[in-house]
Amino acid sequence: MEQNLIDYEALKKRGFLKSRAAGEFALRTRMPAGNYNSTHLKIVSNIADTYGEGFVHMTVRQGIEIPHIKYADIDNVEFIVKQAGIQLGTSGSRLRATTSCPGNNWCKSGLINTFAFVDALENEHGIICAMDLPHKFKIAVAGCPNLCTRGQSSEIGVFGQVDLKAQDASKRIGYGVYIGGCGGKNPRQGIKLEKVFSQEDLFKVIEKVIEFYRKNAQPKQRLGETIEQFGKHKFLEVIGLELTGY
Repeated sequence: MEQNLIDYEALKKRGFLKSRAAGEFALRTRMPAGNYNSTHLKIVSNIADTYGEGFVHMTVRQGIEIPHIKYADIDNVEFIVKQAGIQLGTSGSRLRATTSCPGNNWCKSGLINTFAFVDALENEHGIICAMDLPHKFKIAVAGCPNLCTRGQSSEIGVFGQVDLKAQDASKRIGYGVYIGGCGGKNPRQGIKLEKVFSQEDLFKVIEKVIEFYRKNAQPKQRLGETIEQFGKHKFLEVIGLELTGY
């Protein structure tokens, strides 16, 4: 295949990223909340042995990347991955894989079920990896205010939090959130919002933030920069929230 006839952007959205070596790609896989089962791992290992060079790389966003896939093998590899129920990652101006700590599934510090939150985010609200957006967009979910997934430096950083103002003890565990952070060459910390949210209310906030970003961001502009240009207080008014400090 002629190199100039390959649609690299389309392949990137499918999870196949152009490598340094001509005609080679790295397959970026993902699973919700970073949870691969043992069968998934065996299949990833087999793909690496058969189509790669026998090793994989664990990505920062809790996926598994298989390098050295030949262009001619992409369709076969993609079929195997999808048949196994392994999901494809992405790159470019899209929502990246949502990262998650274990939350209260086994961590003694976890306040919320992070796995269930990510599942609802993707399957009930349609906020899923590879969604096209003005630029890269990252969501991180943590089970407690320790923020092991570094939500402060993500576009949206969700974490479990105790609401000391709640009169009903059964409703004291809720969700805190940072908005507008990012890493990269120009890192910034997100805005920490004032209230402790219920899960239902937080999903509404996330949907409003993504809608705001789609409508107001310039191409290749991160959310934090868009908020800065728009005005933090004006942004929070648009999505119906308040600022506690920045």
